[in-house]
Amino acid sequence: MSAELAGRVAVATDASLGAVARRPGFLLLMVGQTISQLGDKLHHMALIALVGAGAQVETGGIELAKLSVVFTAPVVLFGPLAGALVDRWNKRAVMLLCDLLRTLVVALIPWLYATTGHLWVVYAMAFLVFLLGIFFNSAKMALIPDLVERHQLLAANAALTSVGRIATVVGIVGGGMLIGWPVWRRLGWSDYAAGFYLDAASFLVSTLALLGIILLTGRTGPAAPVRRRSVRGVRALAADVRESVRVIHHTPGLRFAFGSLILLGGFASTVYVAMTVSVQTVMGRGTAGVGVLGGVLAAGMVLGSVGVASVARGLPRTTVIEGGIGVIGLLMLAGGAFFSYGVLLPVAFLGGAMLGPVMIAQDTLLHEHAPADARAVLFSTKDLLLAGVFAVSAFLVGGAVYLLGRVGVDEPYRWSLAVVGGVLLAALPVLHTIRPDQTHS
Repeated sequence: MSAELAGRVAVATDASLGAVARRPGFLLLMVGQTISQLGDKLHHMALIALVGAGAQVETGGIELAKLSVVFTAPVVLFGPLAGALVDRWNKRAVMLLCDLLRTLVVALIPWLYATTGHLWVVYAMAFLVFLLGIFFNSAKMALIPDLVERHQLLAANAALTSVGRIATVVGIVGGGMLIGWPVWRRLGWSDYAAGFYLDAASFLVSTLALLGIILLTGRTGPAAPVRRRSVRGVRALAADVRESVRVIHHTPGLRFAFGSLILLGGFASTVYVAMTVSVQTVMGRGTAGVGVLGGVLAAGMVLGSVGVASVARGLPRTTVIEGGIGVIGLLMLAGGAFFSYGVLLPVAFLGGAMLGPVMIAQDTLLHEHAPADARAVLFSTKDLLLAGVFAVSAFLVGGAVYLLGRVGVDEPYRWSLAVVGGVLLAALPVLHTIRPDQTHS
């Protein structure tokens, strides 16, 4: 074997999921995040249970709508600004402080509600928790390149995505049973109180993992040199956000990643609106059918996330993204053409198997092309863009389905799947025109 070939084999082996999991700092991050994300699902379920217990029957829907605003408002209002702040601060310290504060706030929610009897207090505390989550997630994504080597970034993102999806499935499926466990009542806790306390415990575990990362890595700053920035208030932060937009525009890899995000948001909103409602009503499967479909989608994402780190790690990131979006477009067309629950199940699984690698490749492109002192603001901008595109697309898809139904078009949900699939395929040539020449090391 030649020295060059041996070197390539060594690099490929070192870029596997097992290799990144053997890096102590990253392993602690992965373990802490797995437990924390399990707690997050319990937190969501506990919030829904608390709102259901506190709202009157006729106002339950309105209260859940308020809760959905609480989920999304922090990223819309503070996303990029939070990222700009995180880029100025110590990433490990930000994550540690956020988890300590979330531990305290989440643990206080049951007591605050019991003391005041008002849901607005719960919404205020939940808003704070999700706001802290924006700071935490921005710091986490910005920290990853400091915990692994550059050629391990794809595997690192694949590992975090895989455990995140597993935690989602376990949390959704087992969360209801766990917070409904009779032992909590023997302790004098309501179901939702148990969910909040368990979530607080998960944040505490994540805090301990972060302390371990700080002790193991022994570094307090980013691995790469950064430009010095003085803190000059809101104007300086706004300037950082504008600079991140300029960086995206002038960096081909970032421009491609953000362009593909627009297509991804359109796909996600169609699944949320068209598939969810059609499974519940048109196909008569109810909420249980939606849950099964969501579990199948998540299982596909886990499989795809694990596979991308081995099967596709040698491919350019852009190829993974374009290929995944192309297959998703074809699957949407198939779901529209053969519109039934039996068809949507494999469509969801295969779509998840493509969606996972696309998301991982997008994150890796951002890691590889983002300046070291602008990672957090770019990842928070990504979250804002995805949320904005999702909201607008959901409104457009929902409005189109309504109008088609009003004018007498049969099976408008079927048509929405097919049309969006066609749009994804038609947009691929446009996306290809902004593809950078070199996208991976």
